[in-house]
Amino acid sequence: MKNYSNYHGVNFNDKVINDGNLILDKSLIHDAVIQSVPEKVLIYDKFSNDDGTKKNIVAKVGKLKRGHVVQFNNHDWIVISLPENNVIYEKAVIKLCNSKLLMKGNPVTVTKINDFGEEYEEVLSYDSIEVPCIVETTITFDDTDKAINLPEGRIDVTIPYTEHEDIVIDKEFEMYSEKYKIIGIDYTQSIDKEGLMIINGKKVV
Repeated sequence: MKNYSNYHGVNFNDKVINDGNLILDKSLIHDAVIQSVPEKVLIYDKFSNDDGTKKNIVAKVGKLKRGHVVQFNNHDWIVISLPENNVIYEKAVIKLCNSKLLMKGNPVTVTKINDFGEEYEEVLSYDSIEVPCIVETTITFDDTDKAINLPEGRIDVTIPYTEHEDIVIDKEFEMYSEKYKIIGIDYTQSIDKEGLMIINGKKVV
């Protein structure tokens, strides 16, 4: 093997990394948006017999975290695995979002005057925050894709880790024109307030 240790004053490790970055740049052929930032990535099917709802994503180091939202081909995807880090690139699994969770946003107010001639703001309504999510009626076990159905009227909603007044036990939310009540919140896929959270919902009857 040729010794590059004195190649233009660059040591061997630096040259390997530099050459790797050049190859990576040519490999990142897809346009995507990660956390609202345009990025070049490589996205390909995770399984040859998959239904297309899971894919692998490759990006430059520091671009991916579990819970990040990736916009690709006019769809939202969520990074569901911890990225596998390499010196040059990182790889993770993304899953297709099939809905959006609506939460209360900023208040819409109007200025009024009270009986004492003082102005005050009255809240008329609230904007809505749309959080891309993965809604499931089954529980899937690891990469075998073996699944069991949830009890009738139950759903699991996976979203990026989010702290919000609407995400609390017994709070109601709407999904597919049906009302559900939050009966549980699973934080086991989040670390230091980053990652995923799973909302367990039960249909309100």
